[in-house]
Formats: sequence, C-alpha cells, structure tokens
Amino acid sequence: MNDLSDIKEIKSIRIVPYTLMNSSISAVVGLIYAVILVIILGVVGVFLPSSLGITAGAIASLAVAVIILLPVGSFIFSVTQSFLTALIYNVFVPRLGGIKLDLVDLKEIIGVPVVPFALMLSAISATLVFLAMLIIGPILLIGLQGAAIASVYQGATIPGLGSIGALGIVGLLIMVIGVPIVMFIVSFIMTALAAIFYNLLAPKIGGIEFEFEALKEKLYGINSIPPIKLALIASIVMAIINLIFELISTVSSIAMGSSAAAGVISLLINVVFNFVIVFILYAIMAVLYNYLAPRIGAVKLELE
Repeated sequence: MNDLSDIKEIKSIRIVPYTLMNSSISAVVGLIYAVILVIILGVVGVFLPSSLGITAGAIASLAVAVIILLPVGSFIFSVTQSFLTALIYNVFVPRLGGIKLDLVDLKEIIGVPVVPFALMLSAISATLVFLAMLIIGPILLIGLQGAAIASVYQGATIPGLGSIGALGIVGLLIMVIGVPIVMFIVSFIMTALAAIFYNLLAPKIGGIEFEFEALKEKLYGINSIPPIKLALIASIVMAIINLIFELISTVSSIAMGSSAAAGVISLLINVVFNFVIVFILYAIMAVLYNYLAPRIGAVKLELE
C-alpha cells in the first residue's frame, strides 16, 4: 500500500448541498433521457402505418409531455431520495460507523474497507425500502380490498381477492418487514462485491479521484471529479459483477436446454452493453458535477 495513503471516515454528509447536487444532476440526466425518447418517438412515428390512427399531433403532444415530466419527475424523486439518504447516513454513523476511504494525498481512493461500505449502503437501502413500503403497503392493501368489495357488489368473483381480508395483515407485514430484509441482503452482497473488485482494480488502473477543498476543521468540499477515472473504474467493476450474474444465468439456461452459442452471445452483448452504458452515464454525471459545483455548491463531507 502507498505510504502516503490514509484512512478517512465519512462522519457526516451535509444534507442540503448533497440533495441539491444529486437532484440537479438527476434532472439533467432525465432531460437527456427525455430527448432520446423523443427522438425514438419521432423515428417510430415516421414508420407507423396511418391505419393505426396515431397522428403527428399525438406524437408531438406525447413528446412535449415526456420532455417536461421526465426531468421534473427525476428532480422530485431525487430530492426525496437524496435528502433521506443523507439524513439516514448521518443518523446511522454513530451506530454502524461511517464509510471509510483509503485516500492517497487526500485525493485518490485506492481502497474501500468492504464491511463498513456494504453495511452502511445496505442499511440505507433497506431503510428507504422500509419507508416506501409503509406507504405502498397500506395503499395496495386498501386498493385490493376495495376491488374485492366492488366485485361482490357487482356480482362478480375475482379469483384470489376473497382471501385478501384474512391475509391482509400477513401480506402487509411481508411488505413492510420482509421486503426490506431481502433488500438488505441483496444490497449487502452487491455492494460488498463492488468494494472487493474496486480494491483489486484501483491500485492497478487508478481509483476515483476527488479534488477536495478544506473548508474548516474536518469539513471538506468536493470541488471536482475527473470524469474518465470515475467512469472507467465504475464501468469495469459493474461489468465484472454483471458478468458473474449473467454467467450464472447463462449456465442455468444451457443446463435447461437452451442453445449454448446463443447464451454466450447474449452474455457478451449484455456485458459489453452494460459497460458502455455505465461508462457514459458516470462520465456524464461527473461532467455535470464539475459544471454545477461552482454554481450551486459542492457536496460537503465531514472526514475524520
């Protein structure tokens, strides 16, 4: 290990700058997605037969809706998610310990201790899902019960709805407790794998770099992030993880009688496509961060 490396723990995240930056990037990425969708809609619209009755005006209206709703929806969703993520992180740090970074010259991340990283991120993911299920679970249960009552009044019988009342509480408990537990386990495995592969690759191809600015004692702002370094290691790590799961899926399919050649080709296409998409996405996000940081404020971390 490099003699100049130093382990720093992220003791807290400043909630407002983190939320504002994440939601702004999400809105711009949502706009990019919207533009791509509009282009696809336009191309598809050219080739649609007139017999379908889909007019150019309908396609234009749909395009305008996509251009407006996707960025706005992305912004609103990201505001909620980012605010809760930072808040939950700060609440959990005294109990679980913060994420630790092995930094060289307080700049390049050459390692991430696996357990603290996986434990914190999986705990955050499980908590977010738990909060979502507290809202979604009762709404879904009430909706199903309403459908069951309506079917009785209308003299119709919808298979399965008759037992909703009896199984409602059990189903609600599964959604509120079981789903977050599953999310915690899955998230822990995925984030642990990501940290393990990152630790293997970072010393060889270079890790993620942050240009930190010391603001006051223990508080640092992230002024910029080199896009290529972030995109390269993120896309390689995700490609390796994707390769593992695609390989398991391909072997299972072949064992069940699928074509081996088709399975291998599908595996390669999926892995390469995943690599390219992740590389482009992370590069765009880093470029956006570097552009927005001087204008709306950098993300601020308390390091110790």
